[in-house]
Amino acid sequence: MKKITLIGAGSSAFARQLLSALFSYENVKDCLFYLHDIDEKRLNFTYEFTKKLISQENTKAKVEKSLDLNASLKNSDFVITCIAKGGLEAWEYDINIPASFNIAQEAGDTMGIGAIFRAARDLPVLLDIAKKMEYLCPKAILLNYSNPLAPIIKALSENTNTKVYGLCYGVHYTLAQILGFLGLGTWIYHPSENKKRQDIINSKLKSELKYDFAGINHMTWITKLELNGKDLYPDLRSLVNDKKAKEEDFIRLEILKYFGYFSTINHWHMSDLVPYFKKNPKLTKHFLPKRWNLLELEKQKLKEMTRVIQAEISGEKKIEVKRNIFNAPKIINAIINDEKTRVNVNVLNKNFVPNLPQNSCVEIPALVDKDGIAPSICEALPSQCASLNKTNIIFQEMLCEGVLKKDLNLLKQALYFDPLSSAICTLDELSALFDTMHEKQKKFLEF
Repeated sequence: MKKITLIGAGSSAFARQLLSALFSYENVKDCLFYLHDIDEKRLNFTYEFTKKLISQENTKAKVEKSLDLNASLKNSDFVITCIAKGGLEAWEYDINIPASFNIAQEAGDTMGIGAIFRAARDLPVLLDIAKKMEYLCPKAILLNYSNPLAPIIKALSENTNTKVYGLCYGVHYTLAQILGFLGLGTWIYHPSENKKRQDIINSKLKSELKYDFAGINHMTWITKLELNGKDLYPDLRSLVNDKKAKEEDFIRLEILKYFGYFSTINHWHMSDLVPYFKKNPKLTKHFLPKRWNLLELEKQKLKEMTRVIQAEISGEKKIEVKRNIFNAPKIINAIINDEKTRVNVNVLNKNFVPNLPQNSCVEIPALVDKDGIAPSICEALPSQCASLNKTNIIFQEMLCEGVLKKDLNLLKQALYFDPLSSAICTLDELSALFDTMHEKQKKFLEF
């Protein structure tokens, strides 16, 4: 019986989505599901949900739980990580303190001061997990969802022998949104409300769609897009003047207009990664008349999903078992059932994208079957796309080095290279911002 370990199982909404998809696959639904978290109450909640799911689906699956990391990892075949040290309290600091310096982050999890402190909190924990896997489950695959994805994958890949892959569903839902914009699929609204986020989670792509992509997490470029042999890019580029599409995706259409290609991830998130759209309140209002409060959405989702899961555990509501856009279940199914699958993964660049820096973390296609995960070699990106990626890679690499060395000065200097922050604040202001953040977050940090 294969052992699938979920680290951060106390995140019940996320665990529910993963388990729902995992149980939709034959043989996978008969595995041992091992749940780990440091919050016993939340761990027990997910454990009760999983027991109910096993009973409902009448499978041979088993579920175990533990607060002990070593017991959770021992003899695992797959380890899925989704942790957030400090939880919503730390995320509040990540968003609200920069806002007092006029830096309006929409997510605060990929670039900027939010990413720096999220990495400082979570990367040491994830590195410990990956190192323990070397002797507790040396053949296991680590599938990580925790952000900031790129520096985390770089750090774990370069400092352990564990097979590590970063997962994100941005490529899938970007393609689904493009089809909707072009009238070739369901129009998928951006996740300004949690019910809209579910449309993204459950989105599907036409089997006839052919596409290529490469780049970095949350800024991955769709380089080829064809449906039934027709190149869709001419129609896509015409959307830069489409009123309805601009109301929905203004920022990514501006990137398309001036850089020539469409990128992941949603347009609110993209505004955190580049210097062009939020230099001052007037520009911000122009490009983002409706803001995306991801932190507030997560708070709402936690309350709503707690209510839903309670109803499912009690039997008042049936647990819905179906596939969604999460890649971890697809990967695990492909390996267990030898069902060849193409997914997007984040890995160290070993000539996979020739014009992005070697050993930076890139997001690229990979083929998966019983032999494991095989990243694909991609064509060089258009120069302008690679250059925009590199503005983020500089920051990511300094961030990675700073956390590994526990060097606060290097982390502060990484902030000076963040495109959005440096477009708004002076070096003195950024230094003060960093010091304020560090003082507030000391209780979550190891240095």
